[in-house]
Amino acid sequence: MSVTMLRLSAAVGVSMHRGIFTFALAALGAPAGPQAPVELPIAPGFWTNDDQACATARYGYIFDGTRWGSVYYYGPTGNLGPAAELQPITQTHAVEDGFTQMQFGGFDGVGYFRLKAMGEGRALYRVGAPFREEIQVSDEALIRCSYQAMSPKMKAAMRRFAPALAKLG
Repeated sequence: MSVTMLRLSAAVGVSMHRGIFTFALAALGAPAGPQAPVELPIAPGFWTNDDQACATARYGYIFDGTRWGSVYYYGPTGNLGPAAELQPITQTHAVEDGFTQMQFGGFDGVGYFRLKAMGEGRALYRVGAPFREEIQVSDEALIRCSYQAMSPKMKAAMRRFAPALAKLG
């Protein structure tokens, strides 16, 4: 075999191995089907800060049974969007003070995301974020907004990012 043929054969072999490796990685990362509902101490729906009115809220959080994250309109007057940053919840577990900690991506990092029910349609959302040599903790008191009570803009965001919740009305 010539040197050129050997180089070509080696290149094809490396390329095939890369292709197989890439395919194997993609298969490992592919979801196996619908995710089972996640246990959280709050009901699925749209949640916003308790100092906001459901009819005029431009930002909040969605829990759709398997995902958690923010949904919002942005811009100087909240005229742009909607945008959402929803992540699949891969695990939950109880922690101190009656909170439930959510994990995203299957691992705990230094920071954390926690929820605690505070009565019907009320919750406390606690985020712990690493900062220098400590964890900064911020709490947000949340209320759950019914679909009917939301603005037409937020209803449109729900239909786009959590259509199953919008259908529940």
